[in-house]
Amino acid sequence: MSTPRSLLAGLFRPQYVLLWVLLVMVAVFATVSPSFRTVENFMGILRASGIIAVLVLGLTWIVAAGEIDVSFPDVAAFSSVITAVCIQKGMGWVAAPLVAILAGTAFGLLSGSLVVFFRFPSLIATIAVATLAKAIAMTIGKGGPIPLDAVSPTITFLVHGTVGGVPVLIFIVAAIYIGFAYLQNCTMLGQHLYALGENRQAALEAGIREKKIVLSVFVLSALLASCGGVLSIASFSSGKPGLGSEYFIDGMTAVFLGAMIIKAGKPNVIGTLIGAVMLSALGIGLTPIGVREYVGDMIKGGLIIFGIVIIAVSRYRLTHRPARTAPVELSAADS
Repeated sequence: MSTPRSLLAGLFRPQYVLLWVLLVMVAVFATVSPSFRTVENFMGILRASGIIAVLVLGLTWIVAAGEIDVSFPDVAAFSSVITAVCIQKGMGWVAAPLVAILAGTAFGLLSGSLVVFFRFPSLIATIAVATLAKAIAMTIGKGGPIPLDAVSPTITFLVHGTVGGVPVLIFIVAAIYIGFAYLQNCTMLGQHLYALGENRQAALEAGIREKKIVLSVFVLSALLASCGGVLSIASFSSGKPGLGSEYFIDGMTAVFLGAMIIKAGKPNVIGTLIGAVMLSALGIGLTPIGVREYVGDMIKGGLIIFGIVIIAVSRYRLTHRPARTAPVELSAADS
């Protein structure tokens, strides 16, 4: 039977420490700034974290599989531009986002193909794809945003609408993340993802279909990034080819920060969601107390480094863990 002491020790296990950091951070901001502790502000934090959470969900699985994708924010920017152009050309608000999402997903297929079939390092492959996506978006937008006279009421409702005072976007993100958390924790796919990230050679020898999984997660990452790019139109009322620079640091930080939560050293779905909320709270909380934006960026950079170190140490321990050997039983003759 668990004692109060053991329960308390469990709450302060390493994988939950960052949750306490989040709670302490919120408490400090709420104490220092009266405007921070309003219900509207907390709902704003959840809403702000929603788009980032959608953007980087696929990246979480890519990092879990031992790869990296730096193209997701530029794919999102590309999709926002394609949506805006299609709307300007007279396409409807159902067809235009679908075209943009399909076009953006093609970049994931390209990245995955470069990694899987041509054996490009994923960092190099996605840098190239990010450059291509950004260049095309800049060319279409002629270096600037593509404004829209009006945004679909449906998309506006999905991003800014509320039900019972809670942002609709939060319900959508929660449903998506619950589904992906189930796939990650309760299916063979999740086991194979972590096996690839922890020891690629052992995973291959065990018969895990590396190429299919890696290609799929790159396609998934681009698809979700494209969805995030379409949703961003509700906030900016335009397609923004430079959108990538606004989401890159936050997206990376959310994933690597999330690797310190729940599954210590392993990028995971719930951890990424908590990381996205933490970053939104940090960004919104620092502004009222007069902290400059670059200080916030310094904090995020430090968090990325810390998260990478945690993942690297965890994988080092797994790959250098001594193999367990069965005890040898001596026969009567041997003794």
